[in-house]
Amino acid sequence: MTVLKNKVALVTGGATGVGRSVCIRLAKEGASVILNYSGV
Repeated sequence: MTVLKNKVALVTGGATGVGRSVCIRLAKEGASVILNYSGV
């Protein structure tokens, strides 16, 4: 599906848990995903 085609999503804390799931879903929907994870 391309509901979010030509859209950009910025997700903080996107490497694990809920953030990771959100990033995956956004990408599947067609968004370009930028993620940030401090890993501290």
